[in-house]
Amino acid sequence: MIHAAVRGVRGAREQRVGPFRVRDAHVVHPNGDVSAVVRTGDLDIEAMDPARAAAVVAAFSRLCRSLDRPLQLLVRVRPVQHEATVAPGTSAHGDLEAAQREHWSRHADLGAAHTHTVLLAVRAAQPAGLDTAVARVEDAVRAIGVGGTCLRDDELLRAVTEDCAEGHLAWRAEAQHVVVNETLVRGFALRRLPGHPVPAGWLAPLLRVPVECDIAIHIAPAALGDALHTLGRRLRDFSAHRMLESERGVVGDVHVDVALDSAMRLRGRLARNLGRPLLLSITAAVRAPTLDELHRRSERVRLGFRAAMVDAEPAHFRHLAAYVTALPLCIDSLGAAKLVESEAAATCVPWVEAMCDDPGGYRIGVSLGSGVPVRLAPFDTARHANANIAVFAASGHGKSFALGALMLEAATHGAGAVVIDPEGEHEPVVNALGGRYLRLAPGGASAVNVFDSAGDDPEDAVAAVTELVAVLGGGRLDDVERAVVDAAAREAQHAALANGGTPILAGCIPMLQRDAPRVAAVVRRFCTGALGALFNRPTSVRLNTRVCGISLRDMPAEHLPAAAHIVARWLWALVRRDRSRRLIVFDEVGALCGHAPLRALLVQLARRCRKYGASLVVATQNAQDLLGTDEGSVVATNCAVLLLGGHRPAETARMERAFGLTERQRRFLEACARGEFLLMAGDRRLEMRIEVPELHRRILLGETEWRTATP
Repeated sequence: MIHAAVRGVRGAREQRVGPFRVRDAHVVHPNGDVSAVVRTGDLDIEAMDPARAAAVVAAFSRLCRSLDRPLQLLVRVRPVQHEATVAPGTSAHGDLEAAQREHWSRHADLGAAHTHTVLLAVRAAQPAGLDTAVARVEDAVRAIGVGGTCLRDDELLRAVTEDCAEGHLAWRAEAQHVVVNETLVRGFALRRLPGHPVPAGWLAPLLRVPVECDIAIHIAPAALGDALHTLGRRLRDFSAHRMLESERGVVGDVHVDVALDSAMRLRGRLARNLGRPLLLSITAAVRAPTLDELHRRSERVRLGFRAAMVDAEPAHFRHLAAYVTALPLCIDSLGAAKLVESEAAATCVPWVEAMCDDPGGYRIGVSLGSGVPVRLAPFDTARHANANIAVFAASGHGKSFALGALMLEAATHGAGAVVIDPEGEHEPVVNALGGRYLRLAPGGASAVNVFDSAGDDPEDAVAAVTELVAVLGGGRLDDVERAVVDAAAREAQHAALANGGTPILAGCIPMLQRDAPRVAAVVRRFCTGALGALFNRPTSVRLNTRVCGISLRDMPAEHLPAAAHIVARWLWALVRRDRSRRLIVFDEVGALCGHAPLRALLVQLARRCRKYGASLVVATQNAQDLLGTDEGSVVATNCAVLLLGGHRPAETARMERAFGLTERQRRFLEACARGEFLLMAGDRRLEMRIEVPELHRRILLGETEWRTATP
């Protein structure tokens, strides 16, 4: 048993890890070399549209062609850690928060979810050369679109000394594994690369393996002369082997034939200067707490190698070397490198697993591929161009359920919500969050006053009345009639102010009757009877709470444009007046887009929500409802986050063109089950399932009267 002490205290300038020293952002090796580690973001190159994927490969290829020092690509696969539990009731929505933490803690305890972290390590002889190499790597990952952070101090120490226990790293080497402190590690080394051209991301079956392991890809520059000499010797050996087989009259070894063809192609490309010679190795270090579990996980990794069409062998008696090779030190201790050219090395892109795990994000579901919880932080401007979200799914595929889950999570994170609800589906969520729900219908208890829709600005109120009367008149008011309506609205305001009352639509009728009788006849209809109860009274409910909903389910289609106009005015005034974070939710937006006032409001919100700190959330059964119009296209293309659910093939074809879907993603949308969505957030694209705790599910389905206080 060998012990290597970690000396120094946290925060010290230099700490020793066995023969290595961690100093600031550098790891100092025993021979004087220094290395650094860059942590990157994530993306799935297979899920990207072809143009974007080609740009990623081109950027990574430039990095490979310009290598003058060793580079290590390390994919660190670890099980998801559960969240610390909190006591319920610590805030206005503490019960919701506690339910979420308990639910995802149970999910983590199952051990089926794993995170994939990509680290890039570089090594140089001098610190100055290392700084240059790190800058080159950071430029490359920025061009790729994953970003990069050079680890320093404690972060770098944790990355290198993950297995240290109480300041010591102890290991014991055995024939079939090595014991590092209490962890058993078994290594696998590359034996043979595929003998045929492979696309970028071909290592995905190995890199996505759902077991705790480290997969290291080492790339090092090789001298052209040495590479050609090695290839020449290899070609002579293969040719001699083939001639010997021919003389004996035996069937040739297929592996020799493949190797000979590959060596010929490689020599031709290097001779024509179509690529740089590089040394490539792939090493996997499988980790487990027990020997039985190590056998099981090792078999999963072995299958991952085979699925990637790669031959690998256990590193028997060399498992300690495999363990060191898989540390972010840029050291290849196994020496199992293969000669390749830079274009081939560039296909070993390590970014093949996209996650959406925004710090402090809304917990709305789980990735179907990795099982990792999906956390979406729409207001995080570092990750999203804006906070707008679009949900497209056919009827019955869980679109409204997804919207409700977003609103519940927004409330637990301190954000409000306003939902325009054409079908009256979101009342349970609004009630559960302590909000107010307004049902608009002629003759009902609710009333909306156009004079209140513009807030406290009397000039905006006059403009709102003029636009409403134009809507009531079918949009056919001429300039003179608009001027008369403007004057009538001002007169109604002055009369109400003189009497200490609230101006209402009927106050405009006397002047309209005198100067524009045709318009007065239209307005009078909406000031009497059931319509008067809706449009000619002071607003019955002040929708100034953090959470509120407006139901248009019982509104006749004839009168919906007028109600839509008032609601649009009120929403726009609210967004401009109160810039606190809130979701502005439009369910079934395709049906609402038939009304010009709401179309104009949607375009305004889509373009300017970020300025006012709001998030526009739209949902529709038919993507063509938005993509088929100019205004709708503005709304759809200004949403930084998309949730695409199940659709018919004709609809997925339209979305394929609009959003650059791959063939695999299109097939997923045509076959996905209820509650499954394709999440698109910038370059991150992943297949996910909406998943919420039982408490949230009962609220969303209206199965409970549970209610929380308004924050």
